Amino acid sequence: MKCPVSLLAVFLSSFTLLAQQSFDVNQRLGPEQLTEDVDFYLKTLEEVHVDPYARVSARDLRARAEEIKAQVRRRGPMTRKEFWVLFMPLVSALQDSHSYVVDPRFFVKPENDETKYFPVFTVYIDGKIVVKESFADEKIGPGAIITSVNGVKGDELVRKISAHRPGVGRERAESAVLWLWVGAAELFGRPSAFNVSLSDGRRLRLRGLSLTEIVERQNAARASNSPAAPGGPPLELKMLGGGVAYLNARTFSYDLEKYKELLGDAFARIKAAGVRDLIIDVRANSGGNSALGDALLDMFNSKPYRQYSVRWKRSAQFVEEMRRRNRPVPESYVRLRPGEILSGESGVVRPGDNPLRFRGRVYVLSAKETFSSGQMFLAIVKDNKLATVVGEETTAPVCNFGEILFFNLPHSRLRASLSTKAFAPPAGCKDARGVVPDKTVERRVEDYLTGKDPILEAALDLIERGGK
Repeated sequence: MKCPVSLLAVFLSSFTLLAQQSFDVNQRLGPEQLTEDVDFYLKTLEEVHVDPYARVSARDLRARAEEIKAQVRRRGPMTRKEFWVLFMPLVSALQDSHSYVVDPRFFVKPENDETKYFPVFTVYIDGKIVVKESFADEKIGPGAIITSVNGVKGDELVRKISAHRPGVGRERAESAVLWLWVGAAELFGRPSAFNVSLSDGRRLRLRGLSLTEIVERQNAARASNSPAAPGGPPLELKMLGGGVAYLNARTFSYDLEKYKELLGDAFARIKAAGVRDLIIDVRANSGGNSALGDALLDMFNSKPYRQYSVRWKRSAQFVEEMRRRNRPVPESYVRLRPGEILSGESGVVRPGDNPLRFRGRVYVLSAKETFSSGQMFLAIVKDNKLATVVGEETTAPVCNFGEILFFNLPHSRLRASLSTKAFAPPAGCKDARGVVPDKTVERRVEDYLTGKDPILEAALDLIERGGK
C-alpha cells in the first residue's frame, strides 16, 4: 500500500528535487498577476487535458475560477503559499489524481523549513482516522482512533484537507488522512503543538516536530524493530514454504532492462525451488512505467490478453516539452491538429515463449492505495482472468487519466500538471469503481492493533483450499 512511510520518502525526495529550483514562497504577488495565472491555467487546461470536463462541468469550473479571482481582488497581494491554498480547490474539482499543483513548500530547502508537523502517521479505515505510526513524545499505539484535532472533528478534518488533494471524492478522503501529518500543520496555521482527542477518551497535547525530527525518530524506530527498509528494491522474493513463493512488486518506477534482469533472477529461483503457488503483491505499487507491468505479466501468463485502450490529446505544449527533453513522439500524434485525439484500441497481446515462465497458480494482492500503472496491471489481470486478485478495491477509478504535462503558471511560478491521456481497461468503463478483487478482504482497525495482514492471510487460505 502507499503507506505513510513511502509518503515521507516522496516528501523528502520532492524537497530535494524541487528545492533546486528554489524561489521565495513568501514573495507577495499582486491581484492582477494572480488573476492572470488563473486565466492561464484554464486556457492551458482546455488545450492540454484529454477530457477536462469528464467529472466537472465547464460552467461549474469557470464559476469556481471567477470566485477565486474575486477573492484575490478582495484580499489584495498574497504570497505564493496563500495563493496555492486558494487555488488548489479549483484543480481538485477536476477529480483527476494526475492533475494537481505542487505545494510551494517543496520549493523550500529542507533545512529552511520551519514547519512543525503533526507527529502521527494515519490511515483511513471505515470512515475513521486510525494511527499507523506515531513519533510523538506521548505514547500513541497503532490502531488508536483520532476523533478530533484542535477541536475539529475527524470528518471535518478530512473534508477540509481533501479540498486540497487531487482525485475523485474517495481518493481525496483517503489522501487527506494519509497526509494529515502535513495537512494539520497547514490547516491550523503551523502551530507548535496539537490538541488531540482519541476514541478511548484520552486527550493529549502533542508537540509538533520538524521534518528532521520525524526522520530521526522514524529511523530510530526502524533500527530497533529491524523491519524492511522503506521503499526497498522494486522486487523482493521470499519463499514461504509448502511450495509457496511471495513476490513483492512494490513499484514500476525503474529501468526496464534492469527490471527484466531482476525478474529473470527471481523466476529462476522460483523455478529451481519447485514453487506451486505464487503470490504477487502490488499493494504498495503506485505506478511508474506500465511496460514493467507487461514484463511481469510475461513471467507467469502464456494466454493472449487484452490491454488498455487509450485516447491521447494532441497539444503544442506536449510536443514542445517532449522535444525539449529529447523524448520520441509518434509521428501519428505530431501530425494531428491541436485538440484532436489519437485513439488506440485495446490490442491483443500474444505472449511468446519464456523458459522461466511460472506455470502454477497465481494470486495478486491489491489495496486501496494501488495506483496508476500498478492499478492498470491489476485491471489487466482481473479483466483477462490471468490470476486471482485478492484484497481491497482500489480507490482510484479504474478508468483514469495519465501521461502528464508539467508547466509553470506565469507569475506565481507554481508547478502544475495536466493529463494528456485517458485510459480504459479491457472490460471497459461502466462506472467510477476501482479494480474490484475476485476475493474482497477489508482491513479493520483491529488489524493495526494486532499487526495482522488479513489480505495475505486470505491468499494463503485460498492456496490451502486449492484456490477455491
